[in-house]
Amino acid sequence: MKPPRVGHPIHARSGWGVRWTEVNVAMAQVYTAYIDDSGTDPQQQVAIATALVIPATRIQRLQVDWDVMRVREVFSSLHMSEFSTPTPSTTSEFWGWEQDKHERVYEYVRDIIKDYGALTISFAVYKKDYDEVVPLEIRENAGKFHYTWAVRHLIAGLEKWRQFYKISAPFEVVFDFMKKSDQRRKEIEDVMEQNEELNPGIYSNYSFRRRELHPGLQCVDMLGWISYQFALHVFCGKPLVRGAKVGWEDFEAYSRQRDGWRLAATLKRSELERWIKLEKEQGLSKPFFDDWRAKKLSLIQNSRAK
Repeated sequence: MKPPRVGHPIHARSGWGVRWTEVNVAMAQVYTAYIDDSGTDPQQQVAIATALVIPATRIQRLQVDWDVMRVREVFSSLHMSEFSTPTPSTTSEFWGWEQDKHERVYEYVRDIIKDYGALTISFAVYKKDYDEVVPLEIRENAGKFHYTWAVRHLIAGLEKWRQFYKISAPFEVVFDFMKKSDQRRKEIEDVMEQNEELNPGIYSNYSFRRRELHPGLQCVDMLGWISYQFALHVFCGKPLVRGAKVGWEDFEAYSRQRDGWRLAATLKRSELERWIKLEKEQGLSKPFFDDWRAKKLSLIQNSRAK
C-alpha cells in the first residue's frame, strides 16, 4: 500500500514509503511538530508553512547537541534571514564570519535536522493566485491570511502521515511566537481547534514560543528559508541563491535515501480553481465550518452567562 499524497510537489517527491523504523515500532510515541512561518510579510510574494517533526523523547538530546554547537561556534540564536545575508552592524552575530565557518555551521545544522527529524513538510501558496482565485466568502472559512491556508494544508499533511502509520499519540505543535492580539494567530488557533474537532485528542496541545529558546524552531527556520527560496524560484522565476541550492539538494538527496522523508508541496492555480468551483457547487466543507462556528459561539455565550 502506498502512503497518501500531501499535495502537489514543488519538486518531484511524493508520498511516504516504509522507512524510519522508530515510526513502525513506537506507534504510541509522542511527536513534536515545530512550525515555521516564512513569507508572512505582506510584501512577500509567497506564504509557506514548514514543519519539522521530532520524537518528543529526543528533544532533550537535540538541545544538548545544539548547545554544544552553539557554544563552540559562538552565537546565541540562528535566524536564517540574517544568517544567509549578514549585514555589517553591531546587531548581527554572523557579520565577519569566515566562509568556512559559515559553511560549517550551515552543514552542521542540516545534519542535526536529518539526525533528529522524523518528517519534514512544507506547503507553499502563491499569494497572487490565492488573492485572485479564492473569493471572500470562502476565505471566511479557509483563511483570510495566506499563511493560514498554508498551515491548514500542513496540518492536513501531518494528519495523513499520522493515519498512514497508525500513530495513536497526540501531536505537540509548536509555532513560532505571535502576539495574542495578532489576527494571524487567532486564525491559526481556529485551524488547530477545527482539527481537534475532527480528530479528538490529537491537536489540542499547541503553543506559540520564542524561536531563540527552542532549537527545534531554529532548525525549522532553516528548513522554511530553504523551501521559501525554492518556492520563489518556482512561482516567480527567482534564481536560487547558492545557500538555498546547497540546502535543497542536500535534503532532497537525504529524502531519496529515506524514501520520502521530506515533502515540499504547493497547490497549483488550476487545482485551486477546481477546488473553489467544487466548493461553490457542492459546499462540501461549509456544513462543518458552520457547525464548528455555532458550537464555538455557544461556548462563548455559556461562559459569559456564568
